[in-house]
Amino acid sequence: MSKINSPISILEFGSTHVSLGIFDKFVLNQKLFYEEKIQFTRDNKFTENHPAFNLIIKAEKDLGHHLNEIDLVLDSPSIHSLDFSIKKYYENKKLNEDDINYLINELEQIVKKHNKDKDILHTIKSNIIFDNEFFEETEFISKEVNQAVVEIKFILINKSDLDSIKNLLLKKHISIKNIYCTSYIKSLSLINKLGISDYSSFIDIGLKKSSLSIFKDKKLLFLSSTHIGGHHITNDISKVLNLEYRNAEAEKIKFSKKNKIYNKEKDKELLTNIINSRLEEIIELLFFNCPLIKQSIFKSDLKLYFIGNGSKVLNKNLLSFGTELNFINEMSIIDEEKQDCCDGAARLNINVGKLQPKKRTIGIENKGFFEKLFDIFSNK
Repeated sequence: MSKINSPISILEFGSTHVSLGIFDKFVLNQKLFYEEKIQFTRDNKFTENHPAFNLIIKAEKDLGHHLNEIDLVLDSPSIHSLDFSIKKYYENKKLNEDDINYLINELEQIVKKHNKDKDILHTIKSNIIFDNEFFEETEFISKEVNQAVVEIKFILINKSDLDSIKNLLLKKHISIKNIYCTSYIKSLSLINKLGISDYSSFIDIGLKKSSLSIFKDKKLLFLSSTHIGGHHITNDISKVLNLEYRNAEAEKIKFSKKNKIYNKEKDKELLTNIINSRLEEIIELLFFNCPLIKQSIFKSDLKLYFIGNGSKVLNKNLLSFGTELNFINEMSIIDEEKQDCCDGAARLNINVGKLQPKKRTIGIENKGFFEKLFDIFSNK
């Protein structure tokens, strides 16, 4: 195997697998330099014998390179988005990107202060508005401004969901460089890969959770999760058909294969109804709790894509929507490639400044009295 000089190591914790993908930082648009994946069902036990370490040790041996820093990719039912904005008046002061990042850092402190049980995974610039003029890029802005508005979308996760993984990796002297939400980066990766534009939504059905992400082009508008996934579909099949869980899972997998021929049409119809009922519940829970739907933002122009292992039970004629979901004008299933998630994380790693603000350390001596006071109390 050829040598890699600047690895981007991406460790994905899925519900039914853990995978490690490694890219070369200076070689974009390439296939994974290295990839390994282990199938297992995730639980809350993070011991030193965790399968993730088997992947890391094997990769280090194969590459001849110590992986002392990784990007972590994970999902959790506790992940959700939070919108926040800040408005300030400057009396025609000249502002630049550093000033914008300072405002964003202020917002981060406020969010952390009032959400002590949460960690921020992503801080995404939604809108930058100077005197009612919108700016997509702030890198080269230098403009006299009277009023500035910064709108930010935060993606949050419960600290308890994250701390156990952090502590596990620290035991092996592995630091975490970045932490990404699986559903967000996977959806963003597919938008880039497939050239999806305008309003699009992705329902990612996992083992014990399903998530909804909505985009306008490449800009995230909304993200939320529910505690229902493929595991619940299997449970339904098990109870209704009086099957053991393992046999019910086998029936679900057989159903997902397009060329499967059933001996009894009645059995096929019953299985279809069982799966349909739970899938419709997932879709309704995700969409009807979305404020964008309640505000009637979409006028029959939202594309819906199903992703994740749980989506394999779908076929194009499986679901029929009622009038309450008439804002959806197109529905399809995306057969993901195993590289999609790691690829999305690698690209976000390299281009993070375009979507998320650059961290900036500002000396307290350069701040005004009230800014100093804010920092003192926000860090307590």
